Amino acid sequence: MNLREQLRNILPTILPQDPEDAIKGTELIRLVRLRLGDDYSDATLRYHFSILSYDSTSAIAKVDQGQGYYQRLKRASNSGGSGRLLFGGNEVDEDVMQMRFQRLLAIYERLTVLRSHYPFQLNGGGDSLLDIKGQWDIPDLVTAEWDLDTTVEDVTRFDSAMLDLRRHLGGPETSLTGVQLKLGLTLENYAAEFFQAVSATRWTLQSELVIAEPLNDGALVDALRSLGHQFGIGITSLGISVTQLDDFPSSRDILAMSDDQFEKVQEKLRPQRLTIAAPRQRLDWSTLSTLRKKYDTVSNMIGWLSDCLSRQKPEWK
Repeated sequence: MNLREQLRNILPTILPQDPEDAIKGTELIRLVRLRLGDDYSDATLRYHFSILSYDSTSAIAKVDQGQGYYQRLKRASNSGGSGRLLFGGNEVDEDVMQMRFQRLLAIYERLTVLRSHYPFQLNGGGDSLLDIKGQWDIPDLVTAEWDLDTTVEDVTRFDSAMLDLRRHLGGPETSLTGVQLKLGLTLENYAAEFFQAVSATRWTLQSELVIAEPLNDGALVDALRSLGHQFGIGITSLGISVTQLDDFPSSRDILAMSDDQFEKVQEKLRPQRLTIAAPRQRLDWSTLSTLRKKYDTVSNMIGWLSDCLSRQKPEWK
């Protein structure tokens, strides 16, 4: 049996499951030698650790932005391959998955409003059903960023001068960002999930992929960062596990929280920014017109944007 196969057999019995307890390379070499003896040099063992950490079928993962290795756990996947249906240790029923994703949606909506970006939910918005697998035409939600008048206190309204200038220059009156949300990603499914986000948000001015769970696996982070830079997609992890999501109030309660109450939720987040979204010069009007006829939620979104413009102030529905 060659060294790589021997390591595949013994590493699962050595490596910790929690990335916080990751073993540094020197200590891992010592523990491996207790099993294999001194037939292999430090350099050879480190090389194989590194190679295996980029193999999604192996048990070893290297922590991102740090030193150390931990055990890459196998995740249960649904037949559709959606990253939303993973994580938490065991397979869960659809109701639990729905509640997890709804809480994630609510948390992200609150975060966008804190940045003065105004969200509109497309997936599951209005009378439509939430699709836990996601769609390839439309993102989970869009966020609108407006030029706001900062000269008036306690009143949120548009900066009329900037809106007029945008109109005269032929630019969009709002920056519309498409956001695709995932509970978690793995080395097995990250490419499919990423390109679903690319497809679903291609007609907006910017594209964001937001993942709930922490991204500890260095190989996964490298792969996502490469794709994000290549396609101009912003990628962020909120750094919150699904087990934490299970402990939160309902999505409705999260949306109804005061700012002080929501601060307690924010304290549990550990945001990690991998890439910054590259803005496009214009909306894809042709695709948007087609989607408006296909999806009631897109038609409702256009009505929402029009209402905001007519009232000269942003609204968060």
